[in-house]
Amino acid sequence: MSIKLFRKKHYLLYWLVIFSFHAGYSQSLSYAVSNGHAHNDYEHNLPFIQAYNLGFGSIEADVILDRDTLYVGHNHRDIFSKPLFFEKDYIQPLNKALQEQKDTTRKVILLIDLKTEAVSTLKRVMAVIEKYPLLTKTAAVQFVITGNQPPASDFDAYPAYIYFDGNINNPAHIQHIARIGMFSDNFRKYSSWNGKGAIPVEERKKLDAVIKQVHALNKRIRFWGCPDNLHTWQVFMKMQVDYINTDQIEQLAAYLHSVEKKTGNQK
Repeated sequence: MSIKLFRKKHYLLYWLVIFSFHAGYSQSLSYAVSNGHAHNDYEHNLPFIQAYNLGFGSIEADVILDRDTLYVGHNHRDIFSKPLFFEKDYIQPLNKALQEQKDTTRKVILLIDLKTEAVSTLKRVMAVIEKYPLLTKTAAVQFVITGNQPPASDFDAYPAYIYFDGNINNPAHIQHIARIGMFSDNFRKYSSWNGKGAIPVEERKKLDAVIKQVHALNKRIRFWGCPDNLHTWQVFMKMQVDYINTDQIEQLAAYLHSVEKKTGNQK
């Protein structure tokens, strides 16, 4: 088989899989604080705990493997200026929170952004998680690997509690859709919008198309690299973006609480 024919067949398979899931998101989302994504969570006053206690449904930890230790930070400078540890500052509080959690319906994603080499860092991440048996058995938490990832062809080799952040433009991710926990995408690939007024029409069409593709797969989407203000949150909600990306977790939580009250979506 020629390389050209091989690629053509995989491209066709990619779109067949997308259309086969088309019925996934037929209803509008009802927003709650659980639709919040705590971006760069390590920069907050109380990493993990603050966002979790606010009710966020997705919390991001940037992870760096240095020797045998997993630090949380965007780069190596962070591990010296403000040392945070994956186990002590994220996994242990998560384990404790789930042990004490009374709301049996609550679910949270821990989005683990691997900043160092994929395979060795992920191996160490799993070793830490597996020290806490509850975390590998409960449906209340989903570990989703982003950043430096192993190839999609290796996704199925990882334990069932490990999921991966999807790239909607990568056919290999669609072929392994069962291992995709969510889809993240760079907002700037589609739009230069500054968070004021309306998104330009052609840019809005591109964004809507991506959202529809992800929802057709019965998955959730988050954009990063986007404006982060009240107007943006409102626009994203109208567009049915599942997770609202923010560095302003208290402000977003307060706003989404107000939305819950108006819609009667509070628990």
